[in-house]
Amino acid sequence: MADEASGNYKAFNYCVSFIDLLGQRNAAKGQGLLPSISSKAEDEAFQNSISDNVGGILQLQRDVEELDKVLSPDPNSPFRQALSDEEKIVWDEMQLAAVKTQYWSDGFVKFVCLGNQEIKCPVKGAFEIFCTAGYFCMLGLVKHRPVRGAIDIAWGMEIRPGELYGPAIVRAYELEREVAQYPRIVVGQEVIRYLEAHKANAGKEPEILANRDFAKRCLNMLVQDDDGHWILHYLGDEFRSSVTYEHHNHLYEKARNFAIQQLEKHRQLRNTKLAFRYSQLLAYFEVHTPSA
Repeated sequence: MADEASGNYKAFNYCVSFIDLLGQRNAAKGQGLLPSISSKAEDEAFQNSISDNVGGILQLQRDVEELDKVLSPDPNSPFRQALSDEEKIVWDEMQLAAVKTQYWSDGFVKFVCLGNQEIKCPVKGAFEIFCTAGYFCMLGLVKHRPVRGAIDIAWGMEIRPGELYGPAIVRAYELEREVAQYPRIVVGQEVIRYLEAHKANAGKEPEILANRDFAKRCLNMLVQDDDGHWILHYLGDEFRSSVTYEHHNHLYEKARNFAIQQLEKHRQLRNTKLAFRYSQLLAYFEVHTPSA
């Protein structure tokens, strides 16, 4: 946060995911000023154009809000209710992750402060970011609205509540823009180092144990892609057991079918760039066919 009166700025390290909805540039291609509408048919045509431009973004934001509700801790869960008052205090401290959402043009940013002393288990925030990013990468294929993204760690500051600024966003954005290329989530090296550090912490305090467990789960959600970059492995066992559960195979088939359709479409159009990208995506699906 910024204290402009004193000139004192408080910056922290943040874990950030940058998720981008693909295809929006094509939806807006060739458009400019509002058209002159003089008939019902022209109005319907323009409404369809608006839907192509904005509909996917609004649906993405609704899906983000729905997932946020699912991931929110339940204060009335049977497990918490069975704890003593003292244990509930410790449990609630472990659950506080304070992951925030910042909508960004045709995508969104998820971030969590890693230096907030009130958050005893910051790696839980990173885990939530992993789950969200992987879920939307898979869901985007299922809904025929693919996304790509990246997760990284760097310093930043909330210049206003919920409005993050700084290298934390820039690094995630650059990874998404320059490295991700096809529908995948690239994970930066600082994230790997952060998780490995927590995994190696041999302390016995409850918060250390919790952070270590979430770090292991995050690391188990990674796989190294053909270009050497680590990506979020949303077809892997850890993601399945943490996010997609019994729906995994059904989601896999629908997402894979979309990838096949897109590959064939771009081959026929001789769109070299997109054909190669969907070929790479399909190869990922073929290598990680789910068990029955």
